[in-house]
Amino acid sequence: MTGFNRVQGEEYRFDNCVVRSDTRELLRDGMPQKIERRTFDLILYLIKLEGRVASKDELLEHVWGNHYVSDSVIAQSIMKARKALGISGKEDGPIKTIHRVGYRFVRPVQRLPGAAFAPQEDRPAGAASVIWLPTDCASPKAGVSWVRYGLISVASVAMEGHGVSVAPAGEAIRLCESAKADNPAQAIAHALRDQGQDTGVVGSQLSGVAGHYQLDWQLYLDGQCHANRVKGESPAEMALVAAQEIAFLARLHALQASPLSPNASFWGHIDALLTLAESLNQVDRMAPLLAQCAELPQCPVQVLAALVEVLAQRTDRSTPGMAERLSQRARQSCDSAYEGWARLCLAKFHLYVGEAAVARQQAMGALDVLRRHASGALLSRGLMLATHVLGMLGQHGDAQALLREAQGTVDTTLHASLSCEVQLRRCELACLQADIAATGQPFQEALELAQRLGFQSTESWLRVFCAMQCLAAGRFTDGHQHLEAAREASEQRGVARALIYATLQTGCFHARNGNLAGLEQCLSRLGDPQLRDTALGTAAWRWLRARHLVLSGQARDAFALAEQAMRELAHLGLWWGEDNWLFMAQVALLGGHRAMADNVLAELEARQLLHPAAPRRAVLLAVQGMLAHHDGAQAQAHRLFEQAHELARHTLMAQVLLPGLVWLSLVNGRQPGANPLAAAGDWAELTPEGRHVQAVVLRQSQWGDALQQTALMLGTGTDNPVPVVADAGDAALIRYMQCLPLPV
Repeated sequence: MTGFNRVQGEEYRFDNCVVRSDTRELLRDGMPQKIERRTFDLILYLIKLEGRVASKDELLEHVWGNHYVSDSVIAQSIMKARKALGISGKEDGPIKTIHRVGYRFVRPVQRLPGAAFAPQEDRPAGAASVIWLPTDCASPKAGVSWVRYGLISVASVAMEGHGVSVAPAGEAIRLCESAKADNPAQAIAHALRDQGQDTGVVGSQLSGVAGHYQLDWQLYLDGQCHANRVKGESPAEMALVAAQEIAFLARLHALQASPLSPNASFWGHIDALLTLAESLNQVDRMAPLLAQCAELPQCPVQVLAALVEVLAQRTDRSTPGMAERLSQRARQSCDSAYEGWARLCLAKFHLYVGEAAVARQQAMGALDVLRRHASGALLSRGLMLATHVLGMLGQHGDAQALLREAQGTVDTTLHASLSCEVQLRRCELACLQADIAATGQPFQEALELAQRLGFQSTESWLRVFCAMQCLAAGRFTDGHQHLEAAREASEQRGVARALIYATLQTGCFHARNGNLAGLEQCLSRLGDPQLRDTALGTAAWRWLRARHLVLSGQARDAFALAEQAMRELAHLGLWWGEDNWLFMAQVALLGGHRAMADNVLAELEARQLLHPAAPRRAVLLAVQGMLAHHDGAQAQAHRLFEQAHELARHTLMAQVLLPGLVWLSLVNGRQPGANPLAAAGDWAELTPEGRHVQAVVLRQSQWGDALQQTALMLGTGTDNPVPVVADAGDAALIRYMQCLPLPV
């Protein structure tokens, strides 16, 4: 086997036209013509048939990827192709219509074949090469058989456009067929490595039906396997997306394996790779190379800026020093925009290490500088980073305004990655403001966009957001599936922060369900030193440990741990945290710490003065209701819970409050209706509190008087009230007379 390096792509000449397959150019009389992608594909496909007639069904399969299109769409594309070739009126020109059959290319074509592939040892330093093997196609949909070999040429165009050599299709097919292994890509890559060849090998699989496809790919390079998946409606477009990421990984590996030579050519390669990384949301993968570049005195300011952002995201302790270095370089080069960027990255770093006041100060100062000096993508990214920081700090109104400003600066047709970032921040703010149950569609749209672009890190966050939306809507199964998918994506992509959040929410999910084993599994995951040694990982572990103690019947020991975790999470920008205050009050009451429950209420009242949002007002009323119920003031408790539940509409907390509201209706002798927990969805069936309240509703004729009598006795102030329903055989009933059944 040999390595590969394509020197020139195929070129076709006819009449006064030239078609170049590698650069996807059509030249007429030496001038490049503006041409749509599908029109170019149509011309190139007909040329390659060498005069054979192509039926409409064949064109549908090979040019449109078997999308359903009408005959008129094909006819319009033929018309556009003829126009691009300089043909007007009714004449066919090079493309002849064969009525009721199809179309054929009738001009003699001079083909200039690409130059031979050079051995890898002759390649210049930093060059990258890849072999894309035939694609396994598991899709039962007819008409996609072309994918097995066709995606090789599609991917080759994209990768060669990014400076990566690709083996000819014939060589890739021969290698695949000769490999005697369950995983040909891995076997071929291993053999190449044994021969000292640094060539990447790509294996891919297409699955899906009815226009909804999934392309899974694996790149084996230097003994490592990089993998991702892309979803979409066109296998060809999905292959182009995958090919860009593979090209990035191959070029990154080649540059990392080459000695640093800080000349103009080297910095040109770095700049091109960084631009590609930004478009693919992959800048963090360049961190080792960026760190090496930062040590060089000629390091460009944009390279330092990218490194500072990565360090801040990882809460690396070298972030402040590198940010100061970026600021100094920006001042020396009179580029104040990057000075603002350095301050904004510092704000993110201070937020993640729990220094909220410093983060706020840095963010506000950075915004002023960015607005005055930044433009283009840097301004858009800066505004979205500020949106994230201020949103996490609880300044939701300011964050919303910044997001609208950022959206106005993004050209979605040119910057798909920035458009995806806008979608991500919109969903993040919806979760931060707890307004998620009524806004499901934006979550799904954002997730689909991230999947089409192959942005695994973004997908991992959006999966967590979608999970919270599902749980708020009462769809436990869907929510759990999203959380598991978030964990898988974040683990595969190495997004530690997203993994912590996904594990935290999964643990809370199991705690609400009473699943002690599932909760213990989440605690074990957070015990990983890479997660536990971060501020967020430690706080998340403490919070889930407190929940574990409550489920284990040790509520008295859980309050101090939960209180510490709550404060840590609040400093780190706790998400979806309103119902966690209910958990704190519940734990205090269960553990017999009434004074601690009063402290929770006092802190909520202080926070309400600072942030008078509806969800926070709702949790304040709910805790007041919990204390009123505990003191035997059932009518007051019911009124407070009614108000709280109304304010908590469209939030996860509404589902938490509903069982308590129904319970208070029963205690106060009201008829809650035939199915009062219907709005809670799965919460009624899959949480112990929901199941218990449903059971009491079904037997309210038996327990109605007993509920009221017990409530009266608990409210007399006696130290040891004797519950009159003790012989009912339901210990939970007695417990919930003292502490409301809330699935917190």
